[in-house]
Amino acid sequence: MRDSSTASHASPRSLLPLRRVRLGAILSLVGAFLLHCRWVLLNGASVPYRLWTVLVGAFPPFLWTFLFKQAKHIPDSIRPPIHIDLLPTLNRLLLSPGGVIAVTISLIPLARLVYYWGDGDKEGDERGRGRAYAVSILLFPTALCISALCATAESSDRLDLLAFSTYGALHFASPIVAGWWIWGFGSQGAASTFGWTLGAQNLAGLATHLVFPNAAPWFYDVYGIDAAQPDYTYPGNPAGLVRVDTILGTHIYAKAFGKGPVVFGAIPSLHAATAICCCLFVCRYSKGYRGLAFMWIYCGIMFWSTQYFHHHFAIDLICGTFYSLVSFTLFERVRLRKLDRAHYANALTNGYERLFFTIRDGDNWTEYGERMLRRLGPGAPGEGEEKGGALALSRSTSSGSSGGRGVGSSGSSGSSPASRSAGGSGGGRAGGYVSLPADRQSEDVSPQSVFELGEVGVDSDDEDGGRDQREPLRLGQGTRRVAAVV
Repeated sequence: MRDSSTASHASPRSLLPLRRVRLGAILSLVGAFLLHCRWVLLNGASVPYRLWTVLVGAFPPFLWTFLFKQAKHIPDSIRPPIHIDLLPTLNRLLLSPGGVIAVTISLIPLARLVYYWGDGDKEGDERGRGRAYAVSILLFPTALCISALCATAESSDRLDLLAFSTYGALHFASPIVAGWWIWGFGSQGAASTFGWTLGAQNLAGLATHLVFPNAAPWFYDVYGIDAAQPDYTYPGNPAGLVRVDTILGTHIYAKAFGKGPVVFGAIPSLHAATAICCCLFVCRYSKGYRGLAFMWIYCGIMFWSTQYFHHHFAIDLICGTFYSLVSFTLFERVRLRKLDRAHYANALTNGYERLFFTIRDGDNWTEYGERMLRRLGPGAPGEGEEKGGALALSRSTSSGSSGGRGVGSSGSSGSSPASRSAGGSGGGRAGGYVSLPADRQSEDVSPQSVFELGEVGVDSDDEDGGRDQREPLRLGQGTRRVAAVV
């Protein structure tokens, strides 16, 4: 009995070293995970530089927020008259059967253009999502009319909370969530471009609100359809959001809209523009049709909620969509194409690939990347070009991130493989695809270091005509490696 009692009292002491070992192991795992996250976030850059890139991308939305709040200081004497008869008339014409048909017919050229741009005319594995995009464009007027009809439903607590979840909550969180998603799955630098696209469309919308003020639907609910000409002393109104205040037991929206700096800013709807902008970037960097499905669901609920709360007409949503499309097209042509081409040409990584697969810049050599580079077409020298029916691309022997480089930029795309390998911390991009002259392919490359990919479009697993191969595609062990598509 004495021995057993002694053993029972000694048991906690004997377990103390084991507990310390477990605690040390847990702390080591946490520390390793934090270091890994630091490597994923910085990607070879310094902390101040990475913070600077984030601030550069967030500057346009912050500028719009600042100017929006300063609009209340504009003297009423220089402000234009407020329009109260235009939007109701245009909205009735738009939602009529003839209006829906007319808008659908007017969108046919745009749908046809997107159909060919999105490789919808191709067959098999080379066919892109152009067909789905074209159909979505043609169905947009009908879907908008359906959302307007659904918005006339009798209000209830459930519908109020559903509309509030998108119009009141997700609207403010969606740019942040979309920015992180684009950083995780898009090309390097695309998240910053998203900030500039969003800021540009919002600044254009704010300018329209100030020079072309229009009354929202709630104005007619409060003052009647035959209301007198309003001036800028009229207070704002939360409209349907006052019911959300009642449900939640708060006065947030009553106070916020009552002191709003821009009361008569119905057209364009920046709620619609923001939703469309987020979804356009998600569609661009998503695989298959998941991004397009998300766009239909999220934008459909957002469009319905804006009309359900009587904050916007359907015509406001069309104009907001137009502003977003123009801004996205501008930055897609000027910036995104270059970023995407550099991303695949230099075998760069996104946040998701670094976090879960620990792939470094220059090692992300995949068939999907080669396929996307071919689809993007020829760019600057060194980023891949078609000659004589073949695309010859070589990859630098250096693998790893070079410090101090910008997001999504690649030093000099036309530099030689040797200069790219010696990039160091001077801003050059290590690794990736560069052009290789045909006469040097046979001289500098051994047969063991050549990997024939075959024809583009074979063995694809996703609807976008490409295979999402997460493991790096190793192209031999030679000092210079080449992927030749013949």
